[in-house]
Amino acid sequence: MFLTVADENIPHVGQAFASIGDVRVMSAESITDEVCANADILLVRSVTRVDQSLLSQSRVRFVGSATAGFDHIDRTYLRKRGIQFTHAAGSNADSVVEYVLSALIRLSALKMRPLAGLTLGIVGCGNIGGRLAVRASAFGLHVLKNDPPLASAGHSGFVDLETILAESDIITLHVPGSSDTYHLVEKSALQSMKPGVWLLNTSRGTVIDNTALSEVLDTGRIRATVLDVWENEPAPDLELLQKVTLGTPHIAGHSVDGKLQGTVMLYRAITDYFGIQPTWDFERVLQRDLPPPISVDSEPGYTWLDSLVRRLYDIRADDTRMRVLLNTPHNQVAGKFRQLRRNYPPRRAFDRHRVTGIPSTLLRTVRDGLCVDCQ
Repeated sequence: MFLTVADENIPHVGQAFASIGDVRVMSAESITDEVCANADILLVRSVTRVDQSLLSQSRVRFVGSATAGFDHIDRTYLRKRGIQFTHAAGSNADSVVEYVLSALIRLSALKMRPLAGLTLGIVGCGNIGGRLAVRASAFGLHVLKNDPPLASAGHSGFVDLETILAESDIITLHVPGSSDTYHLVEKSALQSMKPGVWLLNTSRGTVIDNTALSEVLDTGRIRATVLDVWENEPAPDLELLQKVTLGTPHIAGHSVDGKLQGTVMLYRAITDYFGIQPTWDFERVLQRDLPPPISVDSEPGYTWLDSLVRRLYDIRADDTRMRVLLNTPHNQVAGKFRQLRRNYPPRRAFDRHRVTGIPSTLLRTVRDGLCVDCQ
């Protein structure tokens, strides 16, 4: 039997891994070297740094991260120790795409500018950016894609970053956090953007030079900014938060379904690695508490599409919760940021919703762009 130590924010982790041994579920802050000493399996999310200082005295044989990224994992150290590692690549991709689409529809309503005909520049076309590119066409957006690693591997259809900056009405970032992408968007890049651009970042806070962004926002060159990730998390620049159009606490991928898929991926990888017969019925969990059908009437001051998306996922509510940080004592900001993530309210993936009464002119947008169940 195995002892598994797991972050409490990994959905259903206790239920899933109880079938293979004992499970200690705890807060990320409580996962220490002492706690890991007798563990066989360690399951974390992005707030836990997994390296020599955490594992040097442990018997851990498998580390899993229920996240798409892995910049919090010292993979070189794990390889030296012979510790197996897996992460949940792509588990929350649709959740992030739906966050971006919700933001764009909200910006369209706020700025009174239809999406159709605008140019969307996607920087990073992996699991998230690639799916966004497919779904964006249903909104009438013209898509430009930038991904140097994919282009170098022989894939076609990509443009350079300079073209993205010069020609895009909207720029959205979906690159991993690394030394290659640190301050990828710095002051000169911000100043090279098309005047009136909308800028979104759901990748890593360090991809944009936040100090430079705050300065450029004062010039009015960037018309709208949406940030889900921040430099110096969990203590973001509150002056920058005041300036952005929409700000959220690193929750773009936090749908119930996306997070549960992360648990499923770890469970499958670990039972396969140890040769354990899987017994957890995760499909039953995925089908639990499905949302009731949605019928939408346009509300005063909102388009039908904006009204629908507010029912699917109201990004304004996350922005409102985030702005509580502006009235939080400086020494409590990091704790409040973590609390916002830890206590994030349930949000279902769009394809778990059924929508009735869709206007015929919006059927393709709702079906292929939002990917809801159209009745």
